[in-house]
Amino acid sequence: MLDPKSALPQRFWDKTRSEDTGYRTPCLTWTAFKQPNGYGKFGLNGKSQYAHRVAYEALIGPIAAGLMIDHLCRNRACVNVEHMEAVTNKVNILRGETIMAANAAKTHCPNGHEYTEENTYISPSSGGRTCRTCIREWRAKRSEREKAERRAKPKEEPTHCRNGHPINDANRYITPRGWRACRACTRDSKARYNERKKQR
Repeated sequence: MLDPKSALPQRFWDKTRSEDTGYRTPCLTWTAFKQPNGYGKFGLNGKSQYAHRVAYEALIGPIAAGLMIDHLCRNRACVNVEHMEAVTNKVNILRGETIMAANAAKTHCPNGHEYTEENTYISPSSGGRTCRTCIREWRAKRSEREKAERRAKPKEEPTHCRNGHPINDANRYITPRGWRACRACTRDSKARYNERKKQR
């Protein structure tokens, strides 16, 4: 690591103070302007930049594309580069104090099923975890509910056959196989059959 005094102007360090936040070593907390999200800002080369990134790039080196700085001390205003690590956005989120981080730390679903490799479904779009056991149980309950609804729903008796003939006692009969049949349709079918026989 480069010498902090030579890597950055003294006015940078004048805006910091040593502070014990419970981490392994004291933080260098930024005392100048901070954004509402807690990160300090510092003007360098005519640009307003994040103070912790300025310190990291000056003392450690460039931050690779796709990486961001994770504050291991959980103090966003800290510019002590020994408290920083360049990580991916996903790692940074999962390490933080966010809902996503809290969910990722869970070992069991809300219903008590363990998040094992076999029992965990990962959403391709969001990356969120879902319990496969819960999915199966939900589908089984939905299927039972739909069956119960179908059984409870009164069956509507058809009033006409598919060819439009009325279904009533005079026009309906039961076949030897136990099927209901339309007498008018049967007569029409026989008539068509006899007509074809005459034409042969």
